[in-house]
Amino acid sequence: MKHSKLTTLLSGGAALLALLAIGSGTLAHADDTNKAAKKQVRDKDRTYAAEPTKVRFGEFKVVEIKATTLAAKYEKPANEKSAVKIDEMLQTQLKYIFPNLKIIPAGGEFTKGGERTLQISPSIEKIHIVSTGARIWGGVMAGGSDIVMHVDFRDSASGELVANPDFWKGNNAWSGSGSWGSTDNQIRDAVVAQIVNYAQLNTKPAP
Repeated sequence: MKHSKLTTLLSGGAALLALLAIGSGTLAHADDTNKAAKKQVRDKDRTYAAEPTKVRFGEFKVVEIKATTLAAKYEKPANEKSAVKIDEMLQTQLKYIFPNLKIIPAGGEFTKGGERTLQISPSIEKIHIVSTGARIWGGVMAGGSDIVMHVDFRDSASGELVANPDFWKGNNAWSGSGSWGSTDNQIRDAVVAQIVNYAQLNTKPAP
């Protein structure tokens, strides 16, 4: 009789351990799945292969661009200065493609009526640029820098969004530290270059 009870207890214990192992494995699998999902949505892991515009930009006689806006959570003085710097570079370089580019000041609205116009609205969806001071004192520990920008290109005649690509540029902590912060600042130049290149490629007649 005692032997039977012992056997039952041992069997029950083994079953409990098996259930705990299964549960632990399930939790571990769920945790791995969550980590994989988080990894897929990291900014640098997103796909930034912008689709060609629906209408070639060369078809527009008038081109207007608004000042770059910042996502609400990034409205801080340092980021606002970066937005102004990006505007300066973007507007200057786009004028080589669109000589009659009209710049709409911050808070302004696109021109209503008149000729068919390409309306460009750039925005910063995410920005983190390690300052020179933070890089000098923090080195690698200051982390990396990155920018995600979104640009809407709209046809004023139809109101249609003819293109809305995303652009990303970043560096890693080691790159920033090794360059004493120069690569942190250069990501602004790089993301502007991507936008200008996209505009240029989609202005020329389709092959």
